Amino acid sequence: MLVELVRVAVVGVFTAAGYAFSREIVDEIDSSRVLLGTVLGSAIGYVVGGVLGRRIGAAVGVAERRIAALAGADLVAGAMGLVAGGLVGIVLGLPLMLVPDRVVGIAILWLVVIVSGSLGYRIAIAKREDILQLFGLTFRTRAADLRVLDTSAILNARLLDYVRAGLIRGTLLLPGFVLEEAQGIADSADHVRRRRARHGLEALAAIRREELCDVRTVEKTYPEFAEVDAKVIALARERGAAIVTDDGALAQVAELQGIEVVLLRRVATALRPAVLPGEQIRLELAREGREPGQGVGYLDDGTMVVVEQAAAEIGRHVDAVVNRIVQTPGGRMLFARLADGAVTPESAPAREEGA
Repeated sequence: MLVELVRVAVVGVFTAAGYAFSREIVDEIDSSRVLLGTVLGSAIGYVVGGVLGRRIGAAVGVAERRIAALAGADLVAGAMGLVAGGLVGIVLGLPLMLVPDRVVGIAILWLVVIVSGSLGYRIAIAKREDILQLFGLTFRTRAADLRVLDTSAILNARLLDYVRAGLIRGTLLLPGFVLEEAQGIADSADHVRRRRARHGLEALAAIRREELCDVRTVEKTYPEFAEVDAKVIALARERGAAIVTDDGALAQVAELQGIEVVLLRRVATALRPAVLPGEQIRLELAREGREPGQGVGYLDDGTMVVVEQAAAEIGRHVDAVVNRIVQTPGGRMLFARLADGAVTPESAPAREEGA
């Protein structure tokens, strides 16, 4: 629509220019040449308008993405600093109007205004919290539909299910540093973590493809913080967003700072069906346990299951009978034993995925 509007405007200008130009160079009574000049002007305007419209559309798209990636607090405080810096530059540059060469004086004045305005913008961004509070504005505003994904959330096997069920909705912010960390895990040597990371990246692609949520990437890197968790918290504080995570330690730190947290393990605990001692479950054993002979696997919701005397079945799907359930600070753990005929026909040893 923007391209067509620009094209219409340019065609109108070139049509008028073609008409006026043809009237100037030909006899007024030769209406055919005037018409030809008008048509040529319209044709040139159509081509130029299309090119110009596409360029403007691309520039508007870039500006829109930049503005979308900019925090509201930064936008308001930065605008205040820009205006204040520009006014200071005008006041400081007024004596330049006394320069004998007025053109030189105006050029230097514009340079002073631009430099002071840019400096004011940078200072306002750095001190945005204090500046906004001076005007009675709240820095940590709450964006009800804005959520920041961290790496552990991407690695959660049920992220896509939660989004499809409407338990996680709104706008999902995907920081570049989180995406890089997930990509690094997807290329790691750990078979289980690599598979989880690749599944998580596929889930993000499905969320975007199915338009279940508005997924926006964030390019800001927060170089002042070394840890990814600290960067996630900084982004959430800046945007007034909630954090979606499966990391209990990150959730605790964020909640202490007044940030809303969607802890996926809590969601899984609320939704998981009750598993009682004596019930039989099926799972794939992924690694050895701490004690000799133990095999460890995970249910779909991430619950760890320790199976006794099952180390020889690692990499296979087995049936196990739950012996007891232990509640830990990180969630539930199930302890089980192999059921009779526990190894299923599909339990060929897991092979490494291709690179």
